[in-house]
Amino acid sequence: MKRFFVFPVILISLFLSNQSMAQRRINGFEEIKKMKMSFILENNDLSDKEKKSFEPLFQNSEKQYHDEVWRVKKQLRKELLQPFDTISSENAFKYINDYNSLEQLGMSIKHERNRKFLEVIRPEIVLKILVREMEFDKLMFKRIRNTNKQKEKDRK
Repeated sequence: MKRFFVFPVILISLFLSNQSMAQRRINGFEEIKKMKMSFILENNDLSDKEKKSFEPLFQNSEKQYHDEVWRVKKQLRKELLQPFDTISSENAFKYINDYNSLEQLGMSIKHERNRKFLEVIRPEIVLKILVREMEFDKLMFKRIRNTNKQKEKDRK
């Protein structure tokens, strides 16, 4: 009788922990998106009207990029973790084309976002937004690199 009780409990526990990890990943994306938007808004002089236009455009384009490009590229990179000497020429060609297509899609999403920004925000401010976005990305990469270096030190 205990066996019949233990198995469903373990199964439910695994399901809930898997759901929890997925939720943390989604929350991580939302947290970074929020940090990025705050960084851009704090370091630019947008009018109230421009801010109201900026926020939904930014949030929608970030979500679209995350869902259509970033997640797919991440999955593609996971598939590429197999040793390179075992990948057929046909599969290598496919991965290269898929990756290029995702890069182009990402650029078109950003291009469309920037076009919409220019319709409602002054061009000099749009340029500053793009610069602040690059600065934020640079800071995040630096933070990730430093975290990885610290993890390496801790392992030794």
